[in-house]
Amino acid sequence: MTKLRKKKLKLKQSQRIKTLVLVTGLLICCCIVSALLVIINNTDTKKFEVESRIKTIEKEKKKDKKELGYETIAWLRVQGTNIDTPIISYDNVTALDKVEKADYAWNSNNKEKLFNQVAISGHNILNLSKQPLIGKEYFSRFDDLMAFVYEDFVAENKHIQYTINGEDYVYKIFGVFFDRSFNLDLRHEENYTKEETKKYLNQIKELNVYDFDIEVDENDKLITLTTCTRMFGQYDKRQLVVVGRQLRENEKLNNYESKANKNYEEIRKIVEGDEKNAKSKA
Repeated sequence: MTKLRKKKLKLKQSQRIKTLVLVTGLLICCCIVSALLVIINNTDTKKFEVESRIKTIEKEKKKDKKELGYETIAWLRVQGTNIDTPIISYDNVTALDKVEKADYAWNSNNKEKLFNQVAISGHNILNLSKQPLIGKEYFSRFDDLMAFVYEDFVAENKHIQYTINGEDYVYKIFGVFFDRSFNLDLRHEENYTKEETKKYLNQIKELNVYDFDIEVDENDKLITLTTCTRMFGQYDKRQLVVVGRQLRENEKLNNYESKANKNYEEIRKIVEGDEKNAKSKA
């Protein structure tokens, strides 16, 4: 073999090695980019996983003591909280005092029926400070709903699951606000007309402490969660209200942007503008 042929052979081998290295490098880069995109996608679209409570309701119904005047008719889960609780119906107010469940809530119509405006109330007994705690194991009922006063909590948790009549429904939160306890006329549970829904949506827009990057209109089905608070003082009559709209057809279960608006400033002053401070105490 001549020196020239040997030289050409070495050159070809060298080119093949370079090509192989280049292709391998490109493949590795593609894999890294793909992995990063998956991580980013999962971070930006923190999905709410539906955990069916249909069978749970069936089991609870068997344990309910109807002779005491109450029965499980639905179930509620709120993302990021320990609210995973039965919704009960009751014969009269006295029956509520006899409920043996540690955690429960109730709808305002007291019926096992899905309306286009679901209204659910629950007690907040253990989380009444000006800097509400988050996720305490001893919380029951709606104590943990107070987590929605923190901007960074809302940024990551925006979904509600409501199970009734053998179906699991998901709602996207678009409203968090405080309102006087006597101003409940727009938060009863029933099938709203489009005009009634419009009126309610306008009220939410006016009082909302966050701006949510989500569309809502009079054709949407809503859910309203309400609980008491003492954030504004012992004698203040405001209640915390969290509102969501039902997931639309073919809509994805992903996260979406939210940010505090000018209505939040009163809240910020009360919690000293430091959401992490409250979390560190939790």
